[in-house]
Amino acid sequence: MGADSKPSVRVTIMDVEYFVTGYEDTEYLQQVAAVVDRRMRLLDQMHKDLTPLRNAVLAALNLADELLRTRKQLEQYQQEASHFSREIADRSRRLAQLCAERQPEARPEAHP
Repeated sequence: MGADSKPSVRVTIMDVEYFVTGYEDTEYLQQVAAVVDRRMRLLDQMHKDLTPLRNAVLAALNLADELLRTRKQLEQYQQEASHFSREIADRSRRLAQLCAERQPEARPEAHP
C-alpha cells in the first residue's frame, strides 16, 4: 500500500457486507462499523416495524446526537481546564511574589 493509499476493509452491518475505505487503519474502520451495527441492531429490536432505511436514519440521528452532546461536554471541560490553568498560574505568581517579599534582603558581610 502506497503512502497515499487508504486502507479498505470488509465490514458487516445488519447482515449486509460493505467495503469501507478511509484514512484510519482497518481496525479503527471495523470499530466504527461495529458501533453502527450495534446501534442499528438495538433500534431494530426496539422498533420491529422500521424499514432498513428508517433504521439507518434513526441510528445516524442517535449517533449524531451523542457526538454533539460529547462535543459540548468536551468544550465545557476545556473551558474548566483553561479556567483552572489560569487560576494556578495566578496563584503561582502570587506565591512567588510572597516568597520574594519574605526573603531577607542580601546584606554585604562585614569583614574585620
